Amino acid sequence: MKMLITALLGSALLAGPTLAGEITIGMTGPLSGPQAFFGTTWHNGFKLYVDGLNAAGGVNGTTVAYEQEDDKADPREGTLVAQKLCDNEAVVLGLVNFNSGVAQSTLPIYEDCGLPTMSFASNPKLTQQGYKLMVRPVANDNAGALLPAQYALKTLGAKTAVVVNDKQVFGQGISEIFADNFKKGGGEVLSTVAVNPTDLDFTAVLTQIKTQKPDVIYLGAVMPQLALFARQMKDQGVSARLIVPDGGYTPELIQQAGEANVQGVITAIQVPPMDASPAIKAFGEAYKAKYGEEAGPYSIYGYVQGQILEQVLKTTKGLTREDMAAALHAVKVDTAVGTLEFDATGELKVAPSYLYEVDGKTFKLVGSM
Repeated sequence: MKMLITALLGSALLAGPTLAGEITIGMTGPLSGPQAFFGTTWHNGFKLYVDGLNAAGGVNGTTVAYEQEDDKADPREGTLVAQKLCDNEAVVLGLVNFNSGVAQSTLPIYEDCGLPTMSFASNPKLTQQGYKLMVRPVANDNAGALLPAQYALKTLGAKTAVVVNDKQVFGQGISEIFADNFKKGGGEVLSTVAVNPTDLDFTAVLTQIKTQKPDVIYLGAVMPQLALFARQMKDQGVSARLIVPDGGYTPELIQQAGEANVQGVITAIQVPPMDASPAIKAFGEAYKAKYGEEAGPYSIYGYVQGQILEQVLKTTKGLTREDMAAALHAVKVDTAVGTLEFDATGELKVAPSYLYEVDGKTFKLVGSM
């Protein structure tokens, strides 16, 4: 572990701007509730890198503290957290918002207080609203909904689909993109169904869908609805293949739905397999050594955000929010998932996406772009 971190952080002390002191990074995400697995394991990946960075002496004498906050995947809670981070003058950059609905409410707050952010929220419209301070170090939903539509049409041979969404910014947005891509590829969307984000019983919806006999169902929602819907599909004898967004890429999908009920479920996510490269494999080993468990779905991207931060600290002219924002938008850095840089809107210039299928108790890679 010590040798690994030393190797990965070997460049941290190279020549750069002469800075010294301690900065604070604000971290927000769902740390409790149904999506806590995503938020905590994402943050753990960042802390793994930063803790190693500090142990190696920081960057040009600058060390990194972090303030970790729970937004509970709730827009109202997210706004309170955003204001708290804004009011803390020591916070010079934020790792914020796993959920698009939360980001929609908080990004204006961060913009107003001049706090630069790296956001995980994937709705494409978020970078089209003129924000100057945010970047998104993961693929947006245009990629996340294109790959599964192509796979359904070309690999599964699907001709018809029913699209279901939970009326939320993320779920509705990504389901609409899937539907558009499916239709552009020659498929037919038989119907679009909206459910409430608090619904637990989908009997009526599935009874309606069963009569339409679609080849695939796309469900734009999050856990635990994804697992409940999958289990009830089997109970109702609906034979369509279920396709879900990245929130389904978690062991909890299999555990909560029941292994037999989710075989063949397809999910798209921005995360490569943990054996995709030596760097990613080394990260997985370091993560397990530190936390005693396997890395979570987005742990690698928390780690990558640590690598981005290191490069920002190497290139920034100073440690103010304004200085950090300028360096963040101009950053170009080699990371565990490849070379990353952002365009003028804060989107990645190259943003890969991966497709997995539930196979037994695990997820098997079936496609990428």
